Amino acid sequence: MGPQILHINLARGWRGGEQQTWLLMEALADRGYVQGLCARPGTPIAEAAKSLPNVCIVTPSQCIFFPHGIGRWQVAHAHEGRGVYLAWWLKWLRGMPYVVTRRMQQPPHDRIFTRRAYQDADRLIGISAAACESMQSIAPNQKIERIPSAHSGQPVASAASAAIRRALAPGRASTLIGHAGALRDSHKGQRILIDAGKKLRARGYAIEIVFFGEGRDRDALERETNDLEWVRLVGHVAPIQDYLGALDIFAFPSRHEGLGSVLLEAMLAEVPIVATRVGGIPDLIIDASSGLLVEPDDPEALCIAIATLIEDPNFARMLTKEGMAIARSMDARSMSERYAEIYSLCGAFTTV
Repeated sequence: MGPQILHINLARGWRGGEQQTWLLMEALADRGYVQGLCARPGTPIAEAAKSLPNVCIVTPSQCIFFPHGIGRWQVAHAHEGRGVYLAWWLKWLRGMPYVVTRRMQQPPHDRIFTRRAYQDADRLIGISAAACESMQSIAPNQKIERIPSAHSGQPVASAASAAIRRALAPGRASTLIGHAGALRDSHKGQRILIDAGKKLRARGYAIEIVFFGEGRDRDALERETNDLEWVRLVGHVAPIQDYLGALDIFAFPSRHEGLGSVLLEAMLAEVPIVATRVGGIPDLIIDASSGLLVEPDDPEALCIAIATLIEDPNFARMLTKEGMAIARSMDARSMSERYAEIYSLCGAFTTV
C-alpha cells in the first residue's frame, strides 16, 4: 500500500484548479497511493474522484465535526483557499502535516487566521513565480517551492476538430480566434478581446471570435455582442482539446493569472498563442518564442499581435513548434513525482 494522502478541494465548480487536482490524483493512483478527497457532496471534483481506485470521499462537515473519524492519513493537501483553513484545523486537532498549493496571482487576504494557516503549513507550493510571490508576504519565513500545472495529455482528434471548425466558422476565409476560460471579464479580459476584434474587422481582417466557458458575465457579454455576428459564446465544451484544435489563434487577454493551464492545452494543440504579460503567463509563454505577449488592458496591442500571426503564418508555426516542446515536458506524471517528494519531506510515513 502506498502513502496515504487526503486532498482538500472545496470548490463548487470545475475550473483549472479542479482539473489540476484531478490530474494529480489520477497520477498518484497510478503510483499506488491511497487517497482521500474532502469535497462538497455532488460537486464535479467529488463525482470525478469516485472513478479512481483506493479513493475515500469525505465531506467538509465530517472533517470539522468528526476529524478523528475520517480515516488514517499521512498528509493533507489543500488545493484552494478555503481548504487551507480545513487543513490547518486537522493539523491542530490531529497533528496531521499539510501542504498548500496556491494557484492565484493575488496574495491571500492578510488576516491573522490566514497568516497562521499559511505559516503553519509544512510546505507551501506555488504553480508559478507569481503564485509563489503571492504567499511570501504573509509567510515570509517559509520556503516556497514552485511546481507548475500539468497538461491533460489528451490528443486532438483531427476529424472532430475539422467538424467543429466547419460549425464555428463556415467561411473558409475566416480566421477563427478562440478563448477558453471562465466568463469573468475582471479576470479573463473577454471585453479586451472583443474590442481587439472590432479593430481587426475595421482593418479588413475576416476574423471570428469564439468563447468557450461559462461564468457570471455570460448574460452581459451576450447582450453586448448581440449585434456582432462574428462573436459566439458557445458555453462549456468537452473535450476542450478538440475545440482548441479547431482554432487558428488562441487569445488569452487575462488581467491577472496564476498560470493559465489552458495555455498548455493550446500549446499541445499546436495553436499559436497571444496572451498578456501578467502573473504566471510568462512562465509558459516566452515572447516571440513560444507565443506573443502583450500588456494587459490594451486592445490595440492585442489587435497588432493577432494581425502579426495572421500576416506571417510561418512565424506562427515556429511559435507553435516551440510551444509544443515546452508543454510536452509538463505532464501529470512529472507533476506527481514532484509532489511525491514533497509528501515524503512532510513525513508521509507516519499515519495520523
